[in-house]
Amino acid sequence: MEAERRRVPPTTPAEVAPLAVVVGGMLAGVVVVVLGHWRFGSMIIGVFLTAGGVARLALNDRAGLLRARNRFFDVIALLGMGIAIIVLAIVVPNGTPAP
Repeated sequence: MEAERRRVPPTTPAEVAPLAVVVGGMLAGVVVVVLGHWRFGSMIIGVFLTAGGVARLALNDRAGLLRARNRFFDVIALLGMGIAIIVLAIVVPNGTPAP
């Protein structure tokens, strides 16, 4: 007997857009870090993670691919990681340059 396959509806651009914005912003932050500006790049990453949390909170069921678990977990995870990265980027000292 053939196993029944679960039909997954096709993904629309409206479902991909919130996640694409967050991932695109995080990639921009990684590029800035690679270029040598780690503090500013980390701030960009943190801001886009925080924006993802706010988007998940505001969009509710229209958040598309930002929906991983239930809304409470998604918002807490994204906001928590975003704020933690921003705080660490501000608090960590520059350090002394290597000789």
